[in-house]
Amino acid sequence: MPILFDSYEAASDWYSTSDYKEMEWYDGFEEEQFIEFAYANGEHYDGEDSLIAAFLREQGEEPEDYGF
Repeated sequence: MPILFDSYEAASDWYSTSDYKEMEWYDGFEEEQFIEFAYANGEHYDGEDSLIAAFLREQGEEPEDYGF
């Protein structure tokens, strides 16, 4: 099921209460960039894992390296 955020604040709230907040991200990771990606693109992905994998790929990272 797609993830729908009706506002940037909703995406930010989701991220701040998720386990992903504590995830070991890549060097240079910016929370705001990820939140913006989630807000703008969440509806295009079927679940949190696929959303995060797409974000990682967009950043030049391998999702498999992060367990996705």
